[in-house]
Amino acid sequence: MSRHRILFVDDDSLVQEFYQFLGSFLGQDYEIFSAQGGEEALNILAQNPMDIVVSDLAMPGMSGQEFMIRVLRTFPESIRFIVSGHADQLTVAQSLMFAHRYFHKPFGLKPFCDALKRICRLKHLVGDPKIKRVVCGLGALPTPPETYFRLGEVLNSPKSSIEQIAEIVMEDPALSVKVLQIVNSAEFGMARRITTPAEAVQILGIEILRALMLSIQAFKFYEAKSSLSLSVKQLWSHSLKTAVTAKRLARLENCSPEESEEAFVSGLLHDIGKLVLAANAPAEYQIVIDRCRTEGVTAIQMEQEVFGATHAQVGAYLLGLWGLPDSIVEAVESHHSLREASERRFSLPVAVHVAQCLESSSDRVAELDLDYLQQIGLEDRIDQWQRALVAG
Repeated sequence: MSRHRILFVDDDSLVQEFYQFLGSFLGQDYEIFSAQGGEEALNILAQNPMDIVVSDLAMPGMSGQEFMIRVLRTFPESIRFIVSGHADQLTVAQSLMFAHRYFHKPFGLKPFCDALKRICRLKHLVGDPKIKRVVCGLGALPTPPETYFRLGEVLNSPKSSIEQIAEIVMEDPALSVKVLQIVNSAEFGMARRITTPAEAVQILGIEILRALMLSIQAFKFYEAKSSLSLSVKQLWSHSLKTAVTAKRLARLENCSPEESEEAFVSGLLHDIGKLVLAANAPAEYQIVIDRCRTEGVTAIQMEQEVFGATHAQVGAYLLGLWGLPDSIVEAVESHHSLREASERRFSLPVAVHVAQCLESSSDRVAELDLDYLQQIGLEDRIDQWQRALVAG
């Protein structure tokens, strides 16, 4: 594999020295480039394709925003990180209209380097240059809504309350309606009707609420594309049922509350890569659908043949760009290929894989990876899982 290339752009000489130091911290698999301004950086990009471009927001001459917009339009295959001393959530939200990630100065060395390494790894999973441009390019990628960042600000405050969180939810009418619709759906099995966002927030939990914001935004973004070659409504229904089922399975296997919530989030987002592929390459994805029907092969096999990447890899790439936890990214990446899971036990990838096959509207029991489940000693649990899920 070739070395990962990262370009750092900042007019401050001390910051540039810091970025050069990062090169030794990242290791020999990474090649570091630096520029003092936007024009110099664009010249470097014209000669050297970059995996990641990291830029300050406030620079003399060409601003970080102007520079990143030009990178987006001219070099869409490069992942774009903004670093800035601006702390307000509006600046973050605006930055994410032209960049993938935002880091506030000063930032921790290890988390920043971990993010760079994780994104480079995920980027190289998606081998086809066209798919890289699709995921990174203009109009191809929904950004988390401003509500998501405002919610994060409240959640990070030790004085926040359920009421404050509910108020933010209520400011987004579409989110309010969807949250109430979901919590009152048959999947959640509530004994009475939930009528207020405050009650819904208490029932759903904070991490699930965050995931709902992201997934609702993504589904809404892609649904607007008239040429879409799959049903967004059906995909949303399957994703929600998979999420609920994954959470139930995690509880059946005595996972912690945190792991159970992550199972829900992973299930909700596991097929998001299908949206990216179907929305941005509709003709090619229709070929995938048609050949799956006529030839009896799996979508994963056809996606690999047509795109050089699967929806699981593309989804993991997208969620990695959004900064979701590694555990969720891994669950999405390996929900069709359990042999790539990092742990040999009941884990998030197992929860999502089993859930997508056993959720109430699925007829995919035959797709269960019985060999893997047998290897980790869980094959005998399948009948028990099915009975428990039917019983609710």
